[in-house]
Amino acid sequence: MFQKPLRFISETIDKCFALPGMRELEQSYPRLVHFFRLRLGMQNFLGLPLTLLMGISIFNYALLSEISENLVNSPGMKAVDSSIGLFLYHLRTEPLARAFYYFTQAGSVTGVMITSGLVAALLLFQKKWHYLVALLISVLGTGTSVYFTKLYFHRERPLDVAYYQVGTFSFPSGHSAEALSLFGMLAFIILLEKNNIRWYRYWTGLCLAYILLIGFSRIYLGVHFVSDVAGGYLLGSLWLTLAIAVLEYLVLHGHTTASQLAKN
Repeated sequence: MFQKPLRFISETIDKCFALPGMRELEQSYPRLVHFFRLRLGMQNFLGLPLTLLMGISIFNYALLSEISENLVNSPGMKAVDSSIGLFLYHLRTEPLARAFYYFTQAGSVTGVMITSGLVAALLLFQKKWHYLVALLISVLGTGTSVYFTKLYFHRERPLDVAYYQVGTFSFPSGHSAEALSLFGMLAFIILLEKNNIRWYRYWTGLCLAYILLIGFSRIYLGVHFVSDVAGGYLLGSLWLTLAIAVLEYLVLHGHTTASQLAKN
């Protein structure tokens, strides 16, 4: 899916390296220019794909770190969290809260395991190994990160407005993180396979709607702060980005290998 834009960026960079000024720089500093050529080329995953992945990951991690820092030190963040939580608490109705309660169970550890298992079984049946690897990276990486991040921050949940009691720590929202990593990957796979899937726009939209509703439901039910959900989305997107990068490499490597075998 990203191969065409990546190749376009790489070709544009190659044209920049062909400029007279860059050729003069290459004569003076050949090793330095060669290093940047490798980092910005499409010869393999260690080139432009890895460079972009590292850039996106650093940016994502910076945002997550900023939220984490504000979470611990900023009264303003706590005020925003509390005000939004109280606002939704006063708007809460029993029928909608109960509906969201049952809906949000799909994002629990059990729900994620069942959904991931069903998708993994389908991918195994269809022998879509590259999709399976990306799915496991996204879901398992997110789950492990959420577990240790919760232990690190030890943030208590907003018990005064909670619709029901939860025994684990609050930051980040595991439901939100896993929803983005799992259904974000499903949406990406659907877009890649759109020629083989009827109503692919509908299914993609359904995945995105689920991600947003899971995050909103956690705040509406008063079991998470807004910053918890934002942190969960950022953490999930970090692993989703890594999984997509690996998937793109596997697809590109598979196409390259197939072309080489065809020539031979």
